[in-house]
Amino acid sequence: MSEILMLHGNGGGKTRFKPFLTHIHKREMSLSVHVPELSGFDGRPLEKSNDYWGLFIKEMGSLIDPTKDWVLYGHGIGGSMILEWAYRDFILPDGSHFKPKKIVLHAIIGASLHKRFFPQLMKPLWIRHTMKGMISNPILRPLWVRRLFRDPSRIPSKILHRFFDDYAQSEAFSVFFDMIDVPWYNKVREKLSEEEFFFIWGERERIIKSKYLDLWKQDFPNSDFVVVPEWDHFPMLDEVEDFTEKMLNFLSHE
Repeated sequence: MSEILMLHGNGGGKTRFKPFLTHIHKREMSLSVHVPELSGFDGRPLEKSNDYWGLFIKEMGSLIDPTKDWVLYGHGIGGSMILEWAYRDFILPDGSHFKPKKIVLHAIIGASLHKRFFPQLMKPLWIRHTMKGMISNPILRPLWVRRLFRDPSRIPSKILHRFFDDYAQSEAFSVFFDMIDVPWYNKVREKLSEEEFFFIWGERERIIKSKYLDLWKQDFPNSDFVVVPEWDHFPMLDEVEDFTEKMLNFLSHE
């Protein structure tokens, strides 16, 4: 089976995929899953850069063995990172390029930027810092749990606590609001519109609502699109069994 590179969303870390990885291990499945250790996430420092895209792409590319088949999965801004990587022709650290076997984009950021208020709200730096502090604040966590998860009772408490702690430690949280904007999206769309991606969305998605999937369909007419009825934004945490089954189907879908 192909190698799988999984990219989490903003403020997150490897924790978001731990239930999935545990589930795969329990089922003794021979999947080779890689989660890049990106600067500015999971407590790692983030040095100032004039090209954060290039920094993250170099770190992702360091895991790639171009002699193998690769499936790329990106959730939220993780999917946006894959789009930028595709725009740069999937360049690797040594200057060579590779071609993924399949690209799975899950509730990603881009086509709806001009329709949603939140990206505009997050333009001032002080609001980004405030929002990051609010999400990671233990006192406010019960409110965020209800806002972010369809069924938080299914998430182990240790994983749930780490989910919010990851925001507090994420030095990269703020930079994406400068990187992912309408001009950026127009740039990647112009080059990549004829590509064949595989988009998945949760019908109950509340962070980036499924109604915005129509924008992606207009911009990427050659791609495949699947809406999962019971999923919200984090099915890899609160719908892990279903997420695992559907991911296996998505990955094997030609």
